[in-house]
Amino acid sequence: VPDARRSRAVIDRQLQHLTRLIDDLLDISRITRNKLVLRRSPLDLVDIITGAVDSSRPLMEECGHELTVSLGSEPVYVDGDAVRLSQIFQNLLNNAAKYTDRGGRISLTAERQDDTVVLRVKDTGVGIPPDTLPRLFEMFYQADRSLERPQSGLGVGLALVRRLVEAHDGRVQARSEGTGKGSEFIVRLPVLAKPPVVPVPGGQPGEERRHGTANPRRGRQPGF
Repeated sequence: VPDARRSRAVIDRQLQHLTRLIDDLLDISRITRNKLVLRRSPLDLVDIITGAVDSSRPLMEECGHELTVSLGSEPVYVDGDAVRLSQIFQNLLNNAAKYTDRGGRISLTAERQDDTVVLRVKDTGVGIPPDTLPRLFEMFYQADRSLERPQSGLGVGLALVRRLVEAHDGRVQARSEGTGKGSEFIVRLPVLAKPPVVPVPGGQPGEERRHGTANPRRGRQPGF
């Protein structure tokens, strides 16, 4: 029975992995054919990151990693597609988890810089050889097959990240001091100049309020 449970768990993980690969390939196909439709709306950055962290949590726990999230104390709003933005950071978190040895440390931070929010996913993983950095976001490109992991994919995840970021008028880049020295992925997205305005429930016609009160989920959140 224990052997059967282990086998079933392996099959489930591989099925989930295959499903993610197929979804990524379909998204890339939509983007290259200009068929990807973004359902944009004003979004709270906390909601985006929370969705990505929740989706990545099972892999983080399986790998025994420590994940810390720091989003600052001030609300930040962006205009984008909630599902696609969450997908960007889920892919980056999963990528960090796959290429970090068991028990590693991964962090996700956000910092407002004028009209831009800068988000960083940093890990203590295997790192990236300097000569491969310029090609890292190319389709089907894998930095170094000697660094492949059992859960590594086809080299489409980072390509999808770049295209989704650019579809949101942003930029993404990768940094690493070399093999064995970890890596950092930096996403820059434009922020809304003003908080979104929503009607007050039960209020008078035309009465509105602005989002922007302190959010209890903000700040440093260890142990995800």
